[in-house]
Amino acid sequence: MSTKTETAPTAVAKMSLPTLTAMAGRRTTDALVLGAVLVLVLGVLTGCGSSGDTSGEEPTTTAGESPAAVDAAALEGATYESTSVEGHDLVEGSTIQLAFEDDTMSVSAGCNTLFGSYAVTDGTLAWTGPPASSMMACSPELDEQDRWLTDLFTNGMQGTGDKTTLTLTDGTVTIQFASTSAPPLDTLLGKVWTVVGTIADGATARLPVNTRRPWLTVGGDGLSRLFTGCNSGRTTVRVVDDQIAFGPATVTRGSCQGAARLNEEAVLAVVDDQTTDHVEFNGNVLIVTVGDKGLVFQIR
Repeated sequence: MSTKTETAPTAVAKMSLPTLTAMAGRRTTDALVLGAVLVLVLGVLTGCGSSGDTSGEEPTTTAGESPAAVDAAALEGATYESTSVEGHDLVEGSTIQLAFEDDTMSVSAGCNTLFGSYAVTDGTLAWTGPPASSMMACSPELDEQDRWLTDLFTNGMQGTGDKTTLTLTDGTVTIQFASTSAPPLDTLLGKVWTVVGTIADGATARLPVNTRRPWLTVGGDGLSRLFTGCNSGRTTVRVVDDQIAFGPATVTRGSCQGAARLNEEAVLAVVDDQTTDHVEFNGNVLIVTVGDKGLVFQIR
């Protein structure tokens, strides 16, 4: 007696409706599970970045479109913090911070702040002269990192981006930055402000060598002790909207000569009964201007 083997279509045709429904349900479930797995895998791959830091993801651009070369207008008033560095190892726990105000660029990476006039020429960002430094005592590793940064921005780095993201490279080192929000100005109260540079007619200059640094010790209530680089006194500091208002300064009348006298004149032009026109604060450095005069403070 022969046995007739049913073909697959015939076998399927004889399956009951409940059986077919169950098989379809399993296929749908399997497809959903597979889809979920693919989404999870793609999410993990997309989230992977150097050192596991997803904040350093590179900005995306439209297919066939190159990132725009950076210009000075895009940098004005912006602050950035590094999210990834390729081609160089930063000191553990440090990041690079950039801030731009008027013609001044400040750079810091864990200890001192470097600052000076800058320019962007054909997309290359560089200081236009030797930068000044806040000259705080640092570890040897951070001192070396400051020297490395000085060389990078003295030689210039090619930049692309805008006020949201910034990529800088010199062909060997590539640094990705993301914009950051400036800390509230009222966090300046209760801090010591040390003058590390002056601004005149848009040009930033370091303090003359062999002079004492002016400073303000600002109380939490704004009452402040003042040292002009020559004489001592008092003033007040108030945060008014997004500006800083200094009260009338009272100082001793000791005789000041040479560079010390110039330092005192530069300080009093800003902190004696004046309200700032522009303020830039990135948490470590405060840049204030009144008219064509200004001061650069290291904040501690």
